[in-house]
Amino acid sequence: MATGIAGLLVLGAASAAQADDYASAVDVTAGDVTLTPGQATVITANNVDGQATFSTTGPGVGENTLTSVAFAATTGSDTAIKPVDENRRAQATFTAPTAGGTYVISVEDADGDTDTITLTVAAATSGGTGGSGALPATGGDAVPAAAIWLGAGAVGLGGIAVTAAVARRRAATNR
Repeated sequence: MATGIAGLLVLGAASAAQADDYASAVDVTAGDVTLTPGQATVITANNVDGQATFSTTGPGVGENTLTSVAFAATTGSDTAIKPVDENRRAQATFTAPTAGGTYVISVEDADGDTDTITLTVAAATSGGTGGSGALPATGGDAVPAAAIWLGAGAVGLGGIAVTAAVARRRAATNR
């Protein structure tokens, strides 16, 4: 009887010490799930064990899409391996490609636990007003070229005048 009680105490204490006191499923969130082309959002993976591997595939996805740089509208994929902090959290920045559509970000930790989040990127517009397809004004005609040349000439003349005054002052002190 005493042996049974001692065994129960030893085995019971061991199982309590090995209890899983934290969540084991990876949970992925995004700062913003609806993006415009070129906009960045932070993808956060919680309850990550080991390192986190972020991955996505789709039109416009290229190297560094998951770290901050957007590339051309070709179908591609990108993977970013990120370290996990002391709170079991890893983060990567997703920069929306120029191609609109739906992008699924998948995160897998070292234990093989995975989760996904879906982001929507609005299609790029051609600019203009009223959907005419015309390019918007860039402001290139806001300052006439003559005014720029006039200003540059005034600065140049001022520089010559200052140089002449300094030279005249030096010549007067050397006499």
